[in-house]
Formats: sequence, structure tokens, C-alpha cells
Amino acid sequence: MRRVVAEVSIIPLGKGASVSKYVKKAIEVFKKYDLKVETNAMGTVLEGDLDEILKAFKEAHSTVLNDVDRVVSNLKIDERKDKENTIERKLKAIGEL
Repeated sequence: MRRVVAEVSIIPLGKGASVSKYVKKAIEVFKKYDLKVETNAMGTVLEGDLDEILKAFKEAHSTVLNDVDRVVSNLKIDERKDKENTIERKLKAIGEL
């Protein structure tokens, strides 16, 4: 299985300045899957099988949309064939680990 690294943001619209309760719901969904999940101030980074990431992303988007009228979601995928693709390897490459 080739692992991918993905960056996700799920943004509910029309619910005021604070959206943390919706972000928490999305993160809970990601944690149900066989993925490495790392949150940061502007999004969430996922590591795992591409199909698993896509399923988790779809479920998280739908979960947030259940509570609001509009959601804008972004998914950025980094997939490599030439070397192992992990969050840790990427951080080491820029001297952050």
C-alpha cells in the first residue's frame, strides 16, 4: 500500500466567527479511520491509504453539512511513487524534526 499525505480543511459558512465545534466533529470522523491525523491552526493533515482518506473526507464533509446550510471543503493530496511519503519524512526534509 502506498501512503499519501493530504491536507484538509472543512469550513462551515454562516455560523459566526467561531467554528471550532464543527471542526471538532470533522476531526472525530477522521479519527475513526485507519489514518494518522495531525491538526494544526489552519487545517488537518492526514496520512494513509488514498481510498481511506477519500472516504473519511467525504464523511467529514457530510457530517459538518448536517449541521449547517453551506460548507466549503478543500482537499490537497501529495502522492509519490519515488519514495516513502509520510508526514514525518516531509517534516525532516525541511528540518522541522
